[in-house]
Amino acid sequence: MRIAIPGLVVLFSIGVQLALAADDDEEAMRAEWRSIFDGIAADYRLHGEAQNESLNLFDSATYTWARSGPHGGTYGSVYVWTNHGNAEAVACFWRNPGTNGQVSVVHELHSLSPVVLHSTGKDSDSWKPKAGVKRHPLVEAPAPALSAIGRLQQMRALCRDLSAHSTSLRGERTELRLLPQPLYRFNSTDPRVLDGALFAFVCSIGTDPEVFLQLEARDLGSGPRWHYTLARFSHMDLHVQYKGKEVWQALRDEENTLAHNADYTYWVFHQPLDRIKPGVTQKD
Repeated sequence: MRIAIPGLVVLFSIGVQLALAADDDEEAMRAEWRSIFDGIAADYRLHGEAQNESLNLFDSATYTWARSGPHGGTYGSVYVWTNHGNAEAVACFWRNPGTNGQVSVVHELHSLSPVVLHSTGKDSDSWKPKAGVKRHPLVEAPAPALSAIGRLQQMRALCRDLSAHSTSLRGERTELRLLPQPLYRFNSTDPRVLDGALFAFVCSIGTDPEVFLQLEARDLGSGPRWHYTLARFSHMDLHVQYKGKEVWQALRDEENTLAHNADYTYWVFHQPLDRIKPGVTQKD
């Protein structure tokens, strides 16, 4: 069967219109979920050892991601809390489509603070970290550059010396990919912290973060030196190498469970949609 050229043009036009309509629907869905996540993040009240040491939620999500699936799309947004312009906590809130139609919002959080954090709010008071997060010196790293541009170039170079992978319960290894742009760049007013940035390793089959890497030029008394902090954001076993040598791992065991690590600096839980705060549209 032959179709005349005008017929082909009509069919092509219809196809384009359907594709554009689908894109519009997808974008509307993402925007609606971002609004939900914004509201959840705003409900968290994080502070240090003293009640007046409140952390500041960065103005908006520092990173968003989406992934399609057989039970509907998964959408997520990353948020950062700061103190004196330095990243002190990170969270990812994401839509879990479930396998039985029971959609939920997953709260996944990790402290980045050297002191114990405290969390309050409608759904956030269940997160109770028991320790601060240690900074580790990057051996053989050069001294931080004098200029902000130079320090960013250094951080990107240091990132190239770091690699990460995950391992499933069945022993399947997946290489993780480092996003080239930092999710958050420090704007430090703390004299002990010269600069820093938060990076993310993401899964090869999606763009959701699996490991967060924080690089920080911190002065511990003998001049600023580069330090790193790593934060788990996965239910799988995680490994990070620096110049080919493993420097960090997060392995599942009785103290490092799917829901938290031993000191609860990492915490994850599912929030049913019927517990979303009033006035927020529920979308399944």
